[in-house]
Amino acid sequence: MICSPTRPTLTGVLTALGLAALSLTVLSACSAEAPVAPTVTVTATPGVSTTAGNGDTAGEGTSDVSEDVIPVDTMRVEHGGGAYGVVTLDMAEWDVRVEWDPQSEGVLLSEVIEADPSIAVATNAGIFTTEMRPGGLLVADGEELVGLNLADGGGNFHLKPNAVFAVLDDGTATVVNSEEYDPAGVVQATQSGPALLLDGEVHPEFREGSTNLALRSGVGVSPDGTTVYLAISSGLTNLWDFATMFRDELGVEDALYLDGQISDLWVSGMSEPGVLSGPYAGVITARPRS
Repeated sequence: MICSPTRPTLTGVLTALGLAALSLTVLSACSAEAPVAPTVTVTATPGVSTTAGNGDTAGEGTSDVSEDVIPVDTMRVEHGGGAYGVVTLDMAEWDVRVEWDPQSEGVLLSEVIEADPSIAVATNAGIFTTEMRPGGLLVADGEELVGLNLADGGGNFHLKPNAVFAVLDDGTATVVNSEEYDPAGVVQATQSGPALLLDGEVHPEFREGSTNLALRSGVGVSPDGTTVYLAISSGLTNLWDFATMFRDELGVEDALYLDGQISDLWVSGMSEPGVLSGPYAGVITARPRS
């Protein structure tokens, strides 16, 4: 069974995106989803301001912003009664990578950021096993480190269809049904599940108004493949609302669920992520193109 280790955590507090902190109880990232209608306001807040790091409560963040802050296009999106932090990455301006060290027994987000100051955005890459290995395909810098996983099983990863987020050698990105994945031209990739959207259609197992609520993180790609959206909920949400947020507010037709309660999304200018931001068996990072 593929899952992320169950543990208590706090949201990655994206006060830079205008999102409040929320304390969360222990929930499993392995639970199957049997997932309100979109009424929305989108407020763009480009750049990054002083923020609270993971583990801080609202209003108690430390002021760690330095002169080395890398501007990141962020916004707060309100949808279906919930709020989401969204990072927008134009592929012409950002080098988006999937990173994992096979020798590592898991990595904290703070370690990833400390190791490379050029990283401006970092988030967990997808569901992984209790052995701290990616649950499915992972490609880093053109090298396939873990093969595609098309097996059946329990938990969110195996809630078919699942999908692959990939960066291609032509500088575009895509989210594709795992069953239709083609390795040609792929330089970065991570497989997770379930797919949130494929060709504009919400996953068939999601249900509007579902009470299966959790913190959610995900990745979506614009229809032309030139823009990547990384998103995290500010509180508990169901997969229906998360999927329709990508579709109705961002114009995304293909999006992938990355993980649940253990998720975090860090942007330059925020406080260093805490010990609850990980360990992960892979991360998605973004650096400005030179």
